[in-house]
Amino acid sequence: MSRPRSRVLAVAAAGVLTVLLAACGSAAEPELTPSPDSQGAALAAPTTTVPPPPTTTVAPTTTPKPTTTPPRTTTPKPKPAAAVHQADPVPGVAWAPAGGDEFSGGAISGQWNVYDSVGAFNNGRRTPDAVTVGDGLLTITGRSADGGTSGGIGMKSGQLYGRWEFRARTDKGVGFGSAILLWPDSEKWPDDGELDMMEVPSPERNLAHTIIHWGADNQTFGGSTPGDFSQWHTFAFEWLPDRLTMYVDGVKTWESLDKAMIPTKPMHATIQLDQGPAPGWLGAPVEGAPDIRLQVDYLRISSLPGQPV
Repeated sequence: MSRPRSRVLAVAAAGVLTVLLAACGSAAEPELTPSPDSQGAALAAPTTTVPPPPTTTVAPTTTPKPTTTPPRTTTPKPKPAAAVHQADPVPGVAWAPAGGDEFSGGAISGQWNVYDSVGAFNNGRRTPDAVTVGDGLLTITGRSADGGTSGGIGMKSGQLYGRWEFRARTDKGVGFGSAILLWPDSEKWPDDGELDMMEVPSPERNLAHTIIHWGADNQTFGGSTPGDFSQWHTFAFEWLPDRLTMYVDGVKTWESLDKAMIPTKPMHATIQLDQGPAPGWLGAPVEGAPDIRLQVDYLRISSLPGQPV
């Protein structure tokens, strides 16, 4: 099945900023204007725009390749006592548990497809041996040798509306960027939308982006949250018929009330470590550089009562 790549976003200098971007692929720098039907979580701040990276789609398979380099492992930090739904939910919404993955076994569970394909932006390869589960963590490792390798996984089925909560971190370093997002079950992109819950492309891991894609011409809108995302943070994304809301460490950081942006078809979660270069977004891997890991402690999914799962 096809899978999304990382997109571009206006970068906020402080707090969280919501800006409307022009459609991906435009050669001209867009004029920054807020969406009249959208609500942000912070006052306006100076912004910097970057040109959008190219768009590619690939068809991952579940056929594994032999492991050539043992992946690094790590001991996870203790989980916070209130890890489940620690962010304040939308008033009046009683979320119902609908699955997810604690990554507590020794291998990827059967609910995931593991990518085996050309890498993001047609760079390198996405290989199954870049994806491991151990010590209670999912680890996706990016390596710079031999043109670069990385990995990703996508859930085999999704749902309409819901809440996705996950705890993640990304090693600092150039050439690879993490992306945890929702992709349409229909595979009709961009018509049926894309919800990038967390993208961290910068080598310093100092901004986590939330980016919404919608419409046949791939319009984009989003915001960014500053922090050290090489450390563990908890993210929660709520998708309701009338709003999209992002939380980081229990704090609402971004929200849109514009119904034009809100998908109306089922979507499923994907977890990716994308490889550069992509101008203005990701640098190229540096030969001989240390491996870079995206690590995820858990993904917990809830459904909206009355909606099919």
